[in-house]
Amino acid sequence: MSERQSGRGGRRARGWAIAGGVTGGIAVGAALAYGVPRYLARRTRASSADPYAHEPFEMPPVNSVRTVEARGGASVHVETAGPEDAGLTVVLIHGYMQDMGTFYFQRKAIADAVRGGVRLRAVLYDQPGHGRSGGLTRTEYSIEDLAEILHDVLEEAAPEGPLVLVGHSMGGMTIMQYARLYPEEFRERVKGVAFLSTSAAGLDTVETKPMRALRRLRRTVLPMLQQVAGWTPDLIDRSRLLAGDLGWLLTRKAAFRSPNPPGSIVTLVERMNRRTSIQSIVGYARAILDHDATAVLPQFKGLPILVAVGDGDPLTPPGHSRRLAEALPGSRLELIAEAGHSPQLEYPGEISQLLLEMIDKVAAEIGDGPPSRAAQPLEGDRGRHRRWAPFSHGHHRDS
Repeated sequence: MSERQSGRGGRRARGWAIAGGVTGGIAVGAALAYGVPRYLARRTRASSADPYAHEPFEMPPVNSVRTVEARGGASVHVETAGPEDAGLTVVLIHGYMQDMGTFYFQRKAIADAVRGGVRLRAVLYDQPGHGRSGGLTRTEYSIEDLAEILHDVLEEAAPEGPLVLVGHSMGGMTIMQYARLYPEEFRERVKGVAFLSTSAAGLDTVETKPMRALRRLRRTVLPMLQQVAGWTPDLIDRSRLLAGDLGWLLTRKAAFRSPNPPGSIVTLVERMNRRTSIQSIVGYARAILDHDATAVLPQFKGLPILVAVGDGDPLTPPGHSRRLAEALPGSRLELIAEAGHSPQLEYPGEISQLLLEMIDKVAAEIGDGPPSRAAQPLEGDRGRHRRWAPFSHGHHRDS
């Protein structure tokens, strides 16, 4: 290598190092420059009435824990709740920058149903590069990658029997691509689907601040990660960890529609976001923005389908769920009032109730025992369904 080339390479490396340092320094500088964020975060945590303050989010109901060595080199963390010989398995697939913890309340609701005599089992896993799962061995991921990993998880943790698939955000996209890549298995085994805050196509045209930020990440940070050694993303991640209180306040403002969400739920979401590396955050950007599964939607015809979305969702706006429901005749569309992108956490009782009602319908269709008592209307309730105290919309709002 000539001295000129060596000099150019050195300058380029220094330039990327400076860029990485500046990117990470923004978060550190913000955290250090404002003594206010730490004070406000702690005050907000302490002052908020929090019905979930004592929930053991790090210790959810679990019957088994395993690691699935999936294709692409990913070690996928998988957990199950409920009996191994249950007649119906519910697979819960989380979304972008979260992990299986986003379904804490739904896992708890399923465990309660099992204790009530329902033969039901839940399978949850962390998507590659999220939670306790390792990443793939390339810079960018695709939704097809995630569909193949879903297939690998099912082969290991639920190799036979009927399934209900529940996908939040990117998890719903995963289900759509699974149906496209494995049509025979999908047709044979999947008996019901729930799409929470997801989209079949068109997220690259959403003009909200979070989606514009995702497009900027794709244009600016992705080229850096493709050319620079791994230490630069690590530097950015360390900076993100240092900016904890600022991150908490930003999560509280950006991720929730309610003006006063429970502090414990904000902490849960902020922790999931922070555990997702910048490599994964950027690596999924193209997959999400380019996702288009409209051609596969006819394969869902005839299935019990729930489509639910928060009325204030800035990432997958309600119009996307409406179009999805319109493309799936007979599906049930539910707009969750005063909710953002994660209604399963903001109003867990409503989502748990809706899921259990759909699961009961599936169980009745496959002839697997009586419906869950939790989904039965109360006498004199004029057809309305029981709310799951203390996890109800009303309880959350009034607390």
